[in-house]
Amino acid sequence: MRFHRTALLVALAALLAPASAWAHASLVRTAPANGAVLARSPAVVRVVFDDVVRVGPGIAAIRNGGASVLRGSARVEGRRTLVVPIRRDLQNGDYSVRWSIVSDDGHLESGVLAFAVGLARASPAAGLSPEATGATAGTIGARWLFFVGVLGAAGLALFTLVVRPRDRERIPIVLSTAGVLAALGAAQEVHRVGLSTRDGKALGVAFVIALLVATGGAAATLDGRALRPALRVALLLVVVPSFAGHALDPGLARINVVADIAHLAAAAAWVGVLVGLLVVRGADLRRAGVLAVGAVALLGITGVTRAAFELTSLSQLWSTSYGRVLLVKTALLLGALLVGWRVRERPRERAVVELVLVASLIVAVSVLVELRPGRNVTTARTAVQAAQPSPAPPPPAAGAVVLARDAGPLGVAIAVEPKRLTATILSPAGGGLSRLRVHIDGALADACGSGCYTTVGVAPGRIVSVQVDGFGPTQLVSFAVPLHAASADTLVRRARAVYQALRSVSYRERLASDVSHALVAQWIVEKPSRIEYSIAGGAQGIVIGARRWDRETPTGRWIESAQTPLPQPATQWNRATNAHVLQQTPTTTTVSFADPAIPAWFTVSFDRRTLRPRVLRMTAAAHFMVDSYRAFNEPRAIRPPH
Repeated sequence: MRFHRTALLVALAALLAPASAWAHASLVRTAPANGAVLARSPAVVRVVFDDVVRVGPGIAAIRNGGASVLRGSARVEGRRTLVVPIRRDLQNGDYSVRWSIVSDDGHLESGVLAFAVGLARASPAAGLSPEATGATAGTIGARWLFFVGVLGAAGLALFTLVVRPRDRERIPIVLSTAGVLAALGAAQEVHRVGLSTRDGKALGVAFVIALLVATGGAAATLDGRALRPALRVALLLVVVPSFAGHALDPGLARINVVADIAHLAAAAAWVGVLVGLLVVRGADLRRAGVLAVGAVALLGITGVTRAAFELTSLSQLWSTSYGRVLLVKTALLLGALLVGWRVRERPRERAVVELVLVASLIVAVSVLVELRPGRNVTTARTAVQAAQPSPAPPPPAAGAVVLARDAGPLGVAIAVEPKRLTATILSPAGGGLSRLRVHIDGALADACGSGCYTTVGVAPGRIVSVQVDGFGPTQLVSFAVPLHAASADTLVRRARAVYQALRSVSYRERLASDVSHALVAQWIVEKPSRIEYSIAGGAQGIVIGARRWDRETPTGRWIESAQTPLPQPATQWNRATNAHVLQQTPTTTTVSFADPAIPAWFTVSFDRRTLRPRVLRMTAAAHFMVDSYRAFNEPRAIRPPH
């Protein structure tokens, strides 16, 4: 009786433990923005996410109430941007686009946006509906088969290796059956999500392991020596889901991976004891009881650990779909333990009843892995808040020294005056981000416009700190302010003229949207309008006057399209204000300035002798760019692809 009471009490700590769940890519922005009114039709619609995606089903683009305006197939650029090509000759009117992606975790996500062509038109409403993205009978069934097979095979392996029953006659066939179930579930999901996603790769590995388990179990029915290797291989199945799940999400402590693997192993051990009591006659109940108690205890500890990272508040248990399904799972788990307690004196009958309830519980788990956990719901809401551009922030005050840098997904700029400090917070979607709590050097700043926050009567120190709250995690950044910053307006004008007079420029560019997501590309620009870029391991493009060629991979097929000529070399800025010298060395001059028209903030190191740029840093909305210049006035290198 002590064993049963202990198992019940410790298991209560695991009731709120989430299942191993899969992450979701969150929408960052669209171009054009939803509801935008454009002067002319765009060539493509871009949908940008914060994680790796691939093209999903059901993509469409229509004139509202009319026919399709798609021009070819959708594609993914830079691994995180869905590109939907549309006709270039759209007439004035309202248009709708339905996007659809499969995120790196294997989840289908879809949405719609509307835009209008023709100025002075009203903001349009969407004429399409998103693809249904919730859990379906097919996905739930595949996940159920997979989890049943994983828990059955790994659990039976733990039971056999720990309890060491003498009667092993039925174990090989049950192990083989569990391997087949896991392989079937994994194969169905791989077919749905593809091997290009993290989820698909992990499930592909699971499929191979499950086949080995099934084969080893079948071989053990003929030769008992094959059983032990098959059991050891089956233990690997509990590792695989964690490498496709939330525990491996960027920004989370890696202890989550360990806790997630241990959580699945504990669940498997519990299921293994129940299956073992049915399959094996005369099993050592003492050893089985120790394994069950250890499994339930570990289930509780690891479950609390995982729940602390998946839920941001207790209220998310009833305010989110994930939380509500988690409560259903909790009720089923509690029911299994209570029913088992009622028939505790009859081990085999107890095992049958609990396994029936566990099978129902796995249905809840299969639904749960299709939903956003609490912290991802918060992230998604944050992304929606910044999914469309805000009004542009006010320009910095004349004469102010300006500095800028990235802070997570936000751009933060400061304008330093003798008795005033002003911070500008840039939204990931563009424009200023308002309704935040911003502290500048510890003082709560007052709003001064879109994304603008200021403190008056505060003399700047050598270091100025800015703390931003109200948009995801707190962001804290610091800026080193020069004691004396001479004007650099004339220098920047001369440097721009020098740059535009060059015959060619090549440079390496790192472009990031936050600390976790960045692309590195090599660029060459040549007079009068030639451009070539190559993303490391990704897309490439060539522009020559009015012609353009693109391909998604270094070995892919080039696709030609029309292009508006882009005069080159062109600086990254058009108009520089607030230019000041930050630092001088014997060979370089470093200046900072702003371009309010973009808006963007720049810090550039120029060669003192030639005024050619060496390193350029730009901070704009979700564009944190570093250009390192390599060569100037090289022989022509850009030609049409073969």
